Order: sequence, then C-alpha cells, then structure tokens
Amino acid sequence: MALWRVRAQVDDDPGRLARLTAVLAAQDANVLALNVQACEGGPVDEFFVHTPARVKDCDLRDGLVAAGGRGVVVVPADAHELVDGPTKALVLAAHLRDHPDALPQSLAELLGATDAVWIDPDASLGGVYTGDPEVLYVPVPDGRAVRVTRTGMPFTMTEAARAAALARIPSEAPMPPSASTGTWLLLTDGTEVLVRPGRVDDVAGVQLMHDRCSPESRRLRYFTSIPNLPRNALERLLVPRAGITLVAVRPDGGIAAVGSLLHTREPGSGEIALLVEDAWQGRGLGTALLRRLGSLAQSRGMAEIRAHVLPGNRRMLGVFDRAGLTGQRTFEEGVVLLSMPVVPSALPGRCA
Repeated sequence: MALWRVRAQVDDDPGRLARLTAVLAAQDANVLALNVQACEGGPVDEFFVHTPARVKDCDLRDGLVAAGGRGVVVVPADAHELVDGPTKALVLAAHLRDHPDALPQSLAELLGATDAVWIDPDASLGGVYTGDPEVLYVPVPDGRAVRVTRTGMPFTMTEAARAAALARIPSEAPMPPSASTGTWLLLTDGTEVLVRPGRVDDVAGVQLMHDRCSPESRRLRYFTSIPNLPRNALERLLVPRAGITLVAVRPDGGIAAVGSLLHTREPGSGEIALLVEDAWQGRGLGTALLRRLGSLAQSRGMAEIRAHVLPGNRRMLGVFDRAGLTGQRTFEEGVVLLSMPVVPSALPGRCA
C-alpha cells in the first residue's frame, strides 16, 4: 500500500466533493483524512489516501483533473502527517510558550514545510508579494519574520491564517527577561543596537533617556516639554494593556529609543508613537523602529495605523516616508494626523 497527500482546487458548487471521491474510489483508494481549505480561486480539498501499490501519482492526478480539479498536487505522505490537526496545533503552541525562538521549527511542523528560517523583517515585506505560492512570509509581533518554504505544494489562505495565529503565541505568553527575544539592528554608522519588547524593569533606563533628550525632542513627542514622566506612566508606556512597546538598547546597556503601537477604541486601528534620543537621531534608528512597528500592526491584523505629528516636525514626517508608512494626511485640532493602511500579514502570493 502507498500513502498519498492529495490536493485539488474546485469550484464551490454542489457535488464537487462527490466527483473527486468517485475518482479516488475508482483507484481503490481509502480516504483516511479530509479537510477543506480556503483559497482565492475557490476551496481546496485535501485528502490523505491509501492506495494499492500499483496506483501511481499520475493516475490520481489525471483522474482528478478530468473531474474538474485545478492545481492538483499528489505527493507521497508519511504516517506521522495523519496526526489530528487541532492536537498538533495545541502541542506546538504549548512548546512555543516555553521556547519562543523555536517558531521556525514549529511552523515547519504545522505546515509540513520543506524549510523555515528567521529573516530580516525589512527584507521580508517586499517578498510577501513575489507571487511564489510555495513561499510564505510570517511577520512576528517582536519585529522579526519567518520565511517558510514548501516545495511542490502551494500554501492556502487557511494555512496562512494558521501560521499567523501560531506566530502570535510567544507574544501572548509571559515575556521572558532574556534579551534573546530581540533583534540586533545595524545602523547606518555601523553601530549595533538591540531592539526588543519593553519591560517594567526598563523604567529607570527610559527615564534616563528622557532626561538626556532635549526639551524640543520631548515637546515633539508629547506635545509638551515635560521634564519627567511619573513611574506609573512609564510602566503603562513600556507594557501597555492593549499594544506593544519596543525599546532600542545601546551597546552600553542604555536605552536610545522607544516606539509604541497601541490599539485604539476603533476595531482594526492602531496608533504609533516614537521618541529617539537626540544623540541617536540621524542614524536610521527611527526609520527601522517604524518599520518594525508596521510589521507588528500586520501580524496583529490591523487594517490601519495612525500617528499624530506636530505640523513643524518635518523630520518625523520624513522618517515615516522613509519607513514606507505613507497615507492620508489631514489637520486635526492643530496637529497632522497620518492615516496609513496596513497590508495583510502572512499571506501566500497566490494559489496554483
């Protein structure tokens, strides 16, 4: 006997499944598992089937195509692939809570992928639209991204949604204190900083950063040149109840910048705010942080992100432009309101 994994895209009309199963029955195939997944061109039926050894992949493929199947894929399968899908997802989610950096391996296991690796998130944004159906880019809430490849079997929209959901698990678990949850960023002058989620124990470092900022930088960020923020305000900034804050850690351990993405009261909308210490401005740090915050908005399913900028803050408006966060600009109560659409995250280029 041989075990096959079979996929066929079909029109969404009555009798479609019966036509496909009739083809499998004609080859004496025993259907062990069946699931239906969403794709732009119509539903995709996936079967795991046992067939007699005499049945070849071309026999199944030709029959399914004749029955109206499109993008038919027939590949050999292993018995371990028959593990119940929800059970597999729960086991992987539990593992990720203890081992957040194991996300690539977990995505590969979830999707039966050929390869899954961490990549530079800035480079991944353009890759989402390459149109390669066998490559999936999954932005991660901490600003990184995973490139998943599965040779010979295109990803579906359903699988993209599953991948995005699994990628959110580490961010929803208690944040470990280790700096390994961050990403090293190389600035334009060759300096490296660590970008990671903020923590309550960063309060003192952020207060020192505020002290080093000029009154003008504080005014442009908070619309007032307040010298200090209360501790409880800093704690809410670093660990918001609805959103996430990233900090950029200098080589000496001090904090050079703070960027936040907060959920607003409007569903699907978020607001971005950024403060970069004066001595670290002009090195590309602000642009990189905004790109990562945009990636976080993608992974959290936001449709729009906003920012409020003082009219005279041309430098910050330029940073948004360089980060690729462009959209409508309007005046609202004496400030510039930037409204920027968010592209979907973790979507396959297309379905074959």
